Amino acid sequence: MKSNSASPKSRFVDNKTNSTHYIDWQGEGPTTVLIHGDMRTSRSFDAVSKNLSKDSHVLAMDLLGHGDSSWIEKGYRFTDKSDDIENFVTKTNLNEIHAVAHSAGAVALAMHVADNPSRFKNLVLMEPMMIVDEKFQRMVSDRGNRPRTTWKDHDQLKDLLGKHEVTSKWHPAVIDDVVRHETFLDKDGRVDMKWSPATLAWDERENDYLDLEPSLRAISIPILFVVGGNRIDGFRKAFEFENALPNLQTVIISDAGHNMYMERPEAVADVIRKFRNSSPIPEKV
Repeated sequence: MKSNSASPKSRFVDNKTNSTHYIDWQGEGPTTVLIHGDMRTSRSFDAVSKNLSKDSHVLAMDLLGHGDSSWIEKGYRFTDKSDDIENFVTKTNLNEIHAVAHSAGAVALAMHVADNPSRFKNLVLMEPMMIVDEKFQRMVSDRGNRPRTTWKDHDQLKDLLGKHEVTSKWHPAVIDDVVRHETFLDKDGRVDMKWSPATLAWDERENDYLDLEPSLRAISIPILFVVGGNRIDGFRKAFEFENALPNLQTVIISDAGHNMYMERPEAVADVIRKFRNSSPIPEKV
């Protein structure tokens, strides 16, 4: 398969009265769809997308309220995210999808595929929340109550990301992609991130609770559950499922946290490719 040298294309599909944006990396081969979590966008995956597009047709979508998709006032519950995914794969007429999703996006993907498996070939779920309860939702919503952080210019943001305890672990190319593609200039000319504060509103979080286990048990296609090596204790249940569910296997991305695909994009792309090709995957990489 020839390597993809084309630039990624920005595209849109209708989503009710709104629009869903996605990046088409134009590679040739099996279809791979990438879905981000809260406070991220399709461009968080750029380093992984570039790698996978060498031998796969990669599409990375922006959920509503994120990136260049419509920023609506309401509609950010897990069922809404699941509907976003359904709208996207239907409007783009995708089939035999190798779907990859992270965090809240992975929860929404699992929920969707549990009820609508026909278009999907396998799933890679990167640290979806196993239990979402009031405590968790209040913690996330509290972030939206804080003053919105902005930066005077892109250099200031890049400097902060390179020094912050969490983001300093991101691959340098990922930091460059985030600064370049996940930002916009607000009305005051300051650099802001491309996600709507409405996505964190308590009205959208209250009573949006779930246990992921029923969805995982309802899925019969192959599932790869990816856990950051620094977060194993929080995902013991996933390792138990590996013994209970014959279609599920786990892999640990060592020396990585929750955003493992941003910290070690080459390692994550490698396990996604091996899983897609039904090649052996070690327990830890």
